[in-house]
Amino acid sequence: MISRRNLDRSLASERVDLIFYKIIEKSGKRMLKPLKLDTKVPLKLVRAIADDTIIPSFYETLSRDLRARGVKPGSKVQVRAKFSSSHEMLDPALKGVKILCEVDV
Repeated sequence: MISRRNLDRSLASERVDLIFYKIIEKSGKRMLKPLKLDTKVPLKLVRAIADDTIIPSFYETLSRDLRARGVKPGSKVQVRAKFSSSHEMLDPALKGVKILCEVDV
């Protein structure tokens, strides 16, 4: 039988899809334009971002990486995590799509 601790470790390294949206504000309304960027990161990184326990330089690095991938400087990008059913086994809150953060590029 597998222990809870080993299960947590293996699921923490499992990959989570990130979805990026460019935030467009017009006439006081916010609209989201999907960006075609395919990215997968470990679940432990997603949990650190969601819990706000990530180092501040992470956001600077993310902003730089988005510019390198073609996002125009001065844009605002919303980052969402898309969880799978196996993530829900670890924590019932990890279900569906959740907003992680917004980054100024």
